[in-house]
This record gives sequence, structure tokens and C-alpha cells, in this order.
Amino acid sequence: MCLLLLLGALCLSPIAAAAGPWPRAKGDLFLSFSHETAGETGKDGAGWTALYAEYGLTPRWTLGLDLGNGEGKQTGLIFLQRAVGRQDGPGRLAFSSGIGVETGDAPQAYGMMGGAWGRSLGTPLGPGWLAVEPQLRMGVGLSQDWPPTLVLDVDGTLLTTASAKLDLTLGATARPGLIVMGQLQMERVVDGETTARLTASAVREVGRRGKLLLGVSAPVQGEGDTALKLGTWLEF
Repeated sequence: MCLLLLLGALCLSPIAAAAGPWPRAKGDLFLSFSHETAGETGKDGAGWTALYAEYGLTPRWTLGLDLGNGEGKQTGLIFLQRAVGRQDGPGRLAFSSGIGVETGDAPQAYGMMGGAWGRSLGTPLGPGWLAVEPQLRMGVGLSQDWPPTLVLDVDGTLLTTASAKLDLTLGATARPGLIVMGQLQMERVVDGETTARLTASAVREVGRRGKLLLGVSAPVQGEGDTALKLGTWLEF
């Protein structure tokens, strides 16, 4: 109960995400390393480790990489994001597309299309922002052996996959060098389950280029356990 109250308090405070629709300046590099602990001892004991990167190709084009590794599952996604519209107001809009692969119980190769809208705003905690990021993935099933091959459905056609995601993020600079964030992540898999997870995090500035992140997350729909998250942000 205390955890849910904490999550709710942070997520109801207007706050925002490290990614979102804000493009990286040309030549700027952002790196995020994180590890999320397993929810229960002996269950998915390796937890989840992730690497996220963004590089500014031009003032409007950003190249991204998203890698993840856990017990019996690995994911990889490379994407391009383009900022559209005016870049001098409080609101931002961007669209992205990419290709990815996922191993595990249901391996697949897929294409991704997404959007991101964000807006800076004032909050009781300090300057803040809001980001809304929908995403659609469509792909084909792969075999679990190596090298992977395409998988046929029972009717002899290619086994296809599809899912929709929506991330809602709020963030605020509570004081110089300290950011608080809350995020609701939802996913609907076609012919599968719907999941939702709530995360609250604090990000502390360390030095000129680095930040440390400490967070806690819990499922609000679907299976899962409460987990702790530790991460590092680096900007060059």
C-alpha cells in the first residue's frame, strides 16, 4: 500500500521522460544503462538489464538504439526519430520508425512505428514536462533455433505478430540537480495479454555529464512483481 501511494504521488505530480519528442542536438550523444532487479528470489533471477542510446544526426533527426537482456529473453531495436513542426514553443511532436528483434518464448522480427508528443509546463515541484508516446509493432514469428527461420501458422501462412504500446511520463526538476519522474507503461499484444506497469524514479546529477537513477516499479495489470531499478545517464 505504501508503495502504491508513493507511485501515485509521484505520477500525479506533473513530470517527464529522458527520451520523448525532444531531439538531440547535432553531434550530442545520450547513454542510459539500467538494471531492474528480479521481483522474487529464484524467479527470473537475472532481472532485466538495458542499454538505451540516442545520437543527434541533425537538428531534427535522432538515431536511437534500445537493447535489453533478461532471463531467457533478449531484445534489440534500432530506430530513427524526426522532430516535426516548430521547435521554439512549449510543445514538441516527433515521429519514429525502426526495426527490431526479440528472442525468448515467442521470438520475432518486427517493424516499429511510433509518435511522441511532449510539453513543458510549470508544477508545484518546479519546471516540469509531460510526454505521451504511442507505438505500434508488427512482425513475423521466428524459430527458437539458430540461425532463426520464419515460422508458419497452422494454415500454412507466415505467423505474424502485432502489439500496441503507450507510455505516459510526467517529470519535474524538484531542485537543481534532482529530477523526479513517474511513468505508466501499457502494452496490448494481439491474441495475447494486456499489461500495465507504474514506475516512480528519482534522478540525481553526478558531475558535469552524469546522472544516477533510482526507481521502483509495480504492475497495475497483468502478471509481475515489484522491482527496484538502478541506472546511469551519460551525456556527451
